[in-house]
Formats: sequence, C-alpha cells, structure tokens
Amino acid sequence: MRHKGVYRVVLKALIVDDEYPARMELRFQLSNFPDVEIIGEATNAREALRLINALDYDVVFLDVQMPGMTGVELVKQLKGREPMPRVVFVTAYENYAVPAFELRAVDYLLKPFESARLEETVQRLREAVGSTAAAGVSQIDRPEGEERGERKAAGLSFLLTEKEEKQIPLPLGEIVYIFSEGYSVFVQTQNDRLLTRYTLQELTERLPTDQFFRSHRSYLVNIYQVKEISPYFNGAYILKMKDSQHSEVIVSRSNVRRMKELFSLK
Repeated sequence: MRHKGVYRVVLKALIVDDEYPARMELRFQLSNFPDVEIIGEATNAREALRLINALDYDVVFLDVQMPGMTGVELVKQLKGREPMPRVVFVTAYENYAVPAFELRAVDYLLKPFESARLEETVQRLREAVGSTAAAGVSQIDRPEGEERGERKAAGLSFLLTEKEEKQIPLPLGEIVYIFSEGYSVFVQTQNDRLLTRYTLQELTERLPTDQFFRSHRSYLVNIYQVKEISPYFNGAYILKMKDSQHSEVIVSRSNVRRMKELFSLK
C-alpha cells in the first residue's frame, strides 16, 4: 500500500571508468542520494556493454576516454536498445561535450566537480526517469517527503559479484552465505566463492530480512540454504550449509533468538 506523498523512483545506476579511484569517488558522492542505487561497475566500455545487455539500468555514469572503446562509441552501440539507459558522461575532457549531447546524454560532468553540480545532475535524472515511471514502467519508488535518515535502503533483487576481473550478477537464491574476511566481503555459492564490493552491513540492510539472517558479525546466511542446525558451546549454534563444501557457519549467542524465530525453533 502506498503512503501519502510524492514518490520518487530509485535509479539503478552503472558506473563505468577505467580508474578505480574515480569509480570510488563517484560511488561515495552518489551515496548522498538515497534514490540512486549503484548496482554495477565496469572498468571499460566492453565490460559495460556486457552488463547493460544482461541487466536494465536506469542510468550509466560513463567516462569518455578508456582503453579499447570510448564512452561515446559505447553509447553509439547502444543506440536503438530498449530500454535505453540514460547516460551521464563523467570526464576530465571538455572537447566531447558536443558529441555527448548529440547522443542525447542527460548531462556532461567535468572532473573534478562539486557536490552541488552532481545534485543538479541527479535532479535531471529524476525528471527524465520520473516520466517513464509515471507510465508504470518502473516498479521501485519511495516517499520523497521522508527525511533521509528515515528512508529504508533500496532492496536488492540480485547481488553484483566479481571474479577474475569479471562482474557477475548473482540471483539471491544462489547465495549460500556471505562472509567478511579482513577488508573484503565474499559470497559463497554452491560451488564457488565470489567477491562483492558491498560491506556486510550494507548487505544486512538491503537483502530481504525474511531470507537473509545475520548469524554473526562476520556472516550473513541464506536461511533456505541451511541443511542442519546444531547446538554449539556457550549457547551458540552451528549451521551446516548446503554448498558442496558442507560449510559450517556459527550463530553467536546474541543472534540465537532471531534464528529460532526464523526456523520456528523452541
């Protein structure tokens, strides 16, 4: 049921830039906009093309000068695609502005840019995508009148993972469990282990709470992938998982109550 008020579409975004610091800086700045969700990153235009062909993005934040294929060439290849994502060029080069707007880019951001300039870009995207959403194309929205601190994080319908410099969109049902190791977060599937750039806390907030359970500060478990539940020591439990390695995940004592609720245990 919809709440009263004005609704805003959650913009599903892809960042394309061959420089890691530039991707991280843009991701950080976009985190100030709760209605922009970064669900993909690519290091070059060909990788971006594969991702765009696999998933529908609302907007692509696109660098121009990249090895192999330029951002302008990528947009030309996408011409005629349905649905066509909105494009925002993000570059340090001024001389591509004319061809960018000939390709009907929503905006052209020159690096480095101020937060106020990015906010202007996001507002243009809201207006561009909002007209499509009003026609019933977009399914994800939220009340604009709520304060940022009260808004719930946009839910994930799949999880973007990485392996050998390739980005892999992973359906949630294929996740057995997620765990942190040092500064990295990994996703365990039936037969594989993949990297994700989300933090464990971000995933705890964004994944469905009726499917994923934070069993321990280092583990997030898909409850449908639990094979056995066994008492451990000091009130903790062990979950034996359904992956090919028969992994065991601990449930800390502070999380046992929630586990029992989820599995209807006494």
